[in-house]
Amino acid sequence: MNDWLAALLLIGGALVCLLASTGVLRLPDFFMRMHAATKAGVVGSGLVLLGVAVVDGTLSTWVKVVLAIVFLLLTTPVAGHLLGRAAYVGGAPLWRGNAQDSLHRVLPRGQFGAAPFAVRRVVLALTEGPCLSRAIEQAVALARQHGAELCGVAIIDAPRLANVGPVPVGGLTYAQRMRDRRLAQARQTAADVIQRFEQAAAASGLTWSVRLEEGRPQRLLQALAGADTLVAVAPQAWFDQGVLELRVDVVRRLRWRGASPLRVLGG
Repeated sequence: MNDWLAALLLIGGALVCLLASTGVLRLPDFFMRMHAATKAGVVGSGLVLLGVAVVDGTLSTWVKVVLAIVFLLLTTPVAGHLLGRAAYVGGAPLWRGNAQDSLHRVLPRGQFGAAPFAVRRVVLALTEGPCLSRAIEQAVALARQHGAELCGVAIIDAPRLANVGPVPVGGLTYAQRMRDRRLAQARQTAADVIQRFEQAAAASGLTWSVRLEEGRPQRLLQALAGADTLVAVAPQAWFDQGVLELRVDVVRRLRWRGASPLRVLGG
């Protein structure tokens, strides 16, 4: 039985190490690769050590193995945490498929292994909300700092506004009226938002432009992104232009995968 148990432990530990090494090679960013590597250090090595102890069977070997496993359990999580924190603060890139950066505004973020980002255009998504005025001020300051063109884009999330939910029999006319009323209200609010942006941009002395778009915000903003463009959004607002009174995490909801950085202004 000891031989069978030792074989199972050794093979299990080796398989865990193999899977972890595959993860280190295949996972898309540093943080996921580090997650895989720590599993090899604790689980894989621990199973191999237990297999060695079962094969040997002496008390001295068991004491050494137990001490080694305790040491791994105490040090590996701490080392992994410190390495992950250092990588995040140092600016190690996150996988673009991540839906949320939970450490945003919790820890400072640097740039790691990247050339300085030359900003020639600052694009601000104009959305009605409590932080819009502050966002416009900061966008003007960013454009002035980089000597860049300032561009305001008022986006109306037409698909979201057109979604009125299930419509009962005979309610199509009412549903269409609701859609039209929502879009009309959003367009009026967007016109007011554009006017506020125009006043600030005209007083800034910068080269500026403004436009109105209707459609899916993710696609419209990503189409504006470029290698020399900084895209900015205001927090606590969505592209319903206040019609639905949505207060959402705009970065998380956008799931940004554009070619340029996405900055939150006005917070």
